[in-house]
Amino acid sequence: MQGTIDAAVAQRADSLVSTLLDSVRIASVSLTGEGIQDQVDFLVRRLRGWGFEAEVFPTTSQPIIYAEIGPKDAAFTWLTYGHYDVYPADEKVEGWRTNPFVPTVEGDRIWGRGTGDNKGQHLAMLSAIALYRDLNGELPIRIKVILEGDEETGSRPLPGFVAEHRERLKANLCCYSDGPMFPNDQPVLLMGVRGVLGIEFHATGAKRNLHSGNFGGVAPNPTLDLIQFLALMVDRQGRLRVPGAGYGDVTVTPLEAEACRALPLDKDGVVASMGVNPVVSDTEFHERLMLRPSFNVSGLQSGYTGKGHKTIIFKEALAKADIRLVGGQDPAKVLAAVQKFGVDNGFPNIEVRELKATPASRTPLDSPFVPIVKEAVSKGFGKPPHVVPSLGGTTPDYVFTRDLGVPSIVVPLAPYDENNHAPNESTKVSLYLAGIRSYMRLIEALGKRSAA
Repeated sequence: MQGTIDAAVAQRADSLVSTLLDSVRIASVSLTGEGIQDQVDFLVRRLRGWGFEAEVFPTTSQPIIYAEIGPKDAAFTWLTYGHYDVYPADEKVEGWRTNPFVPTVEGDRIWGRGTGDNKGQHLAMLSAIALYRDLNGELPIRIKVILEGDEETGSRPLPGFVAEHRERLKANLCCYSDGPMFPNDQPVLLMGVRGVLGIEFHATGAKRNLHSGNFGGVAPNPTLDLIQFLALMVDRQGRLRVPGAGYGDVTVTPLEAEACRALPLDKDGVVASMGVNPVVSDTEFHERLMLRPSFNVSGLQSGYTGKGHKTIIFKEALAKADIRLVGGQDPAKVLAAVQKFGVDNGFPNIEVRELKATPASRTPLDSPFVPIVKEAVSKGFGKPPHVVPSLGGTTPDYVFTRDLGVPSIVVPLAPYDENNHAPNESTKVSLYLAGIRSYMRLIEALGKRSAA
């Protein structure tokens, strides 16, 4: 069927891309709720038009869409996932070159919020299912789809949904798309993801702002306290050194370490994407990105930064940060360790609060599904993917591996420089279509496996 799949995707390329453009035009920002219901309506119409049985489940936040398709008595069930919500975009402040919610096609690029994260990825998957069924009349496997609207705000309703529908969600394999590919459009299979703990630090001092001439040197300075606390949390090499949460508290297996060392590093591609050199050695790059925790300060707020100068000791300071979690790190225990670290180091005036928490997830590198997915992706992209221990970023993958006990493999379809969560987010038409071909071949391969 290889030739048939290639020809079908090529013949319908314009229509397949048009589906993505229609979705990107609907804002669907989970943080504000803008466009969410319109996006839900859009997806449900498409799913039902493609032959899915689709339902919408209200949550305490944004709705979860659940759909099934294929023979109910099929010997094999594939569970897949995507998120229809997007990160906020302010073109006036952030410097977008196009309107983020007016998708713009320039050559192979599609610019717009959600093109890479995650509309272009889940729509490639859904389009592959619909096109395979259209070509063959029926699917050889049962497919179950979860589309959530809260991934960008922490996926808080998703674990409860999974727990409530555990029996209904039973499957043999979870496979979905998120995150960036490697440089030069190199496909990869991600066998896990890092988790994330979002934290807010609130430092307080005097009951009011003070004049530094009258009180400097004798009054507490919450801004300096916060800076010193944050600096204590990491060494100059960026290693988190909070006892119970740090770099040295994580075990990397020999198989994982070897897999990282075996991965090629396109140093020029990384430098071209970032505009600066990495702060770690080439040999450390993949292990630090995939298998080690990291600490990032994403925002600081304190004092006066306007025109001129004010000699004021501000009464409070605020910082927002995220810790990328790995292995078996428990977000609650890591938060407790950071809170204890502050008290132990003399910062009782700094409150540490959780903003969001998602555990890390991992599927063994020797899973029997790896060769099957690898071959399907190889045929779809025309070159073999690298098998990678973990995504550096975070998805709610743990609900599949830990809560449902299903092996999970992530196949990114967005370019390395997709700029998700940043201005000028984009994807590539070629990668979107390659993803459709890959998932059609995966359906074919899983059907043959279940028949055997």
